[in-house]
Order: sequence, then structure tokens, then C-alpha cells
Amino acid sequence: MSDVTEKFLILKKTKYAESDLIIHALSSIGNKKSFLAKGALNSKKRFGGGVLEPTHYVQFTYKETRTESGLNYLNEASLIDDFRNIRTDFDKIEFALRIVSCAYHVSQEGDAHSQFLYNLVGHSLRFLNTCPENHLRIFKLHFYLKFLHQQGVVSIDPWMAPFFKLNVADSAELNGLPDVMTAVDTFLDSIESQVLYYIKSADSGH
Repeated sequence: MSDVTEKFLILKKTKYAESDLIIHALSSIGNKKSFLAKGALNSKKRFGGGVLEPTHYVQFTYKETRTESGLNYLNEASLIDDFRNIRTDFDKIEFALRIVSCAYHVSQEGDAHSQFLYNLVGHSLRFLNTCPENHLRIFKLHFYLKFLHQQGVVSIDPWMAPFFKLNVADSAELNGLPDVMTAVDTFLDSIESQVLYYIKSADSGH
């Protein structure tokens, strides 16, 4: 089978055997794919520069021929965007990993109809890359509400209206709006708990 070249957002990596990695990534149509990167920990030519890190936007060349474990063979990876500024701030790193974790837990192999999830993750990482420190808590609530709404598991209340009127890419426009910080102070912790419960339930199949 010929090689396939496609762009992905990396959701998770796991060490496998001595020098291999298993990579889970989200395609532009919302399809989660899993890859075996043979010798990735030793190969600077094919996988150099820390390209296979969660949150990275990459281009993969791979074979769809599957191993017994259901993995595609990853031949080569190149970095498109590492959202470098995220890694200058611990709180941003932590939340970026939360974003891709949400996508990892709800995305599915073979799903060709979840482009909205790919767009939400991609736009969120891009915004987080330039997000001012004083806007981070607002942005967290913005992302969580969008995520839960897309998953169909949140009841829409009037206080949520400003968050649903704006895409996450335009989250900065929430800063200074009446009652937004009140909503963050009042609801962020409970909404975050709802997200954590939901992704845990998604894992258990409930």
C-alpha cells in the first residue's frame, strides 16, 4: 500500500518497547488515528526536534497497513506549528494538555464527521499560544463550554450567552464584557469538574 501524507494534531504519545512510540493524533476531519513510530526515540532524521509531542500540529507520512495491535506505521513526521509560546508558561502547558486530553477521550477511530472537534482543538491551541495571562481563566471556561456544547451534554443557561456568541479564536473579545468575570469566578470550577467527569465517562463507555 502506498504512503499517505496527512496533517494531524497530536493528542497523546506513549513509549512502546525500547525505542518506539505509539502516537494518537486527530485528523482534519476529526478522525483519531493511532501510529507506531518504530525507533522514534533514536531517529533524529525521521522524528527529530521533539516533533512527536502532544499539542503539536504536524504532517505525517504513514502506511495504513496495520499491525496486530491496530496501529498504522508512521514513516516520517514534520513539524508545522509547535505553539512555542505555550511552553513558556506552566499554566498554559497544563491547559494545552487538558485540551488535547479532552479530544483524545472523545474522538474515535474511523469518525469522518467530527471536523468541529479538530477545529475547536486547533483554534484553542492557536489562541492559547498568544493568550494574555489575565485572560487564561476566561479562556478555560470558554473552551470548556464549547467542548461540552459540541458533545451535547450541557444545558444552556443565560449566563453562558457571551461565551457561545464567540468562537474560541475570538475569545479575547470576552475580556471586559459585563458579568464575564463573575461567571468565571462562579462557574469555572463546576464546569471543569463536569468536563472531567464527562471524559471519564466517555472512557468507560457510559
